[in-house]
Amino acid sequence: MFTFIFAVEMIIKVLAYGLYIGESAYLKSGWNVMDGFLVIISTVDVIVTLTARSSPRIFGILRVFRLLRTLRPLRVISRAPGLKLVVQTLLSSLRPIGNIVLICCTFFIIFGILGVQLFKGKMYHCVGESLKDVRTKQDCLKYPGNQWVNSQYNFDNLGQALMALFVLSSKDGWVSIMYTGIDAVGVDKQPIENYNEWMLLYFISFLLLVGFFVLNMFVGVVIENFHKCREEQEREEKARRAAKRAKKFEEKRRSNLNIYNKAI
Repeated sequence: MFTFIFAVEMIIKVLAYGLYIGESAYLKSGWNVMDGFLVIISTVDVIVTLTARSSPRIFGILRVFRLLRTLRPLRVISRAPGLKLVVQTLLSSLRPIGNIVLICCTFFIIFGILGVQLFKGKMYHCVGESLKDVRTKQDCLKYPGNQWVNSQYNFDNLGQALMALFVLSSKDGWVSIMYTGIDAVGVDKQPIENYNEWMLLYFISFLLLVGFFVLNMFVGVVIENFHKCREEQEREEKARRAAKRAKKFEEKRRSNLNIYNKAI
């Protein structure tokens, strides 16, 4: 039923505005192109549904078109100015956001490599009941029941370092990672509380540069593009209203002129 209604709407628009020729042609609008694409996909889906019973091997694969029917709610965007503004803002923000992503990845890789150099193999610690005289890995393992385990977020390789830095940038559990780095003594050595407090500079500098400055640039870009798109939408709306008023004024002038001519 909806496919039939949308198809009739598409046909009426094509007959009224033209398919491609003209300033207001059907294919000159991106929203109309999206509507037409959804109508074609829905029509193909109906045909496949009706014919797949007789030859399922041939048309069974084409049933994936049903997944594209989930795009139908996007038709509401072209009717709602608020949603249309949000979508235009997101689409216009893709290019500057891509540049910010490259900058963010560069900082992540730099701090990841530096973290591997500073903390590789140093975040292991002894877990067990007998931890009184444990200073190294050998001291830990000589007691039965003790285990020499690594921290959940560590810097043993670049992949693990990037994962730890991602958790740091999310501000979720970053304090425990920072304390683990400060307590790190060396490879195969038991951590000591506040052993190297200067390592605090590594974590604080990462949070300042990436966690606050770079990541907040995403929000700034989106807000800036939102204001630009809103101003552009307001200009288009003003131009549309001005054209509508001018058209009404011209019709009124012609009507008065016809009345005047008839009176003469």
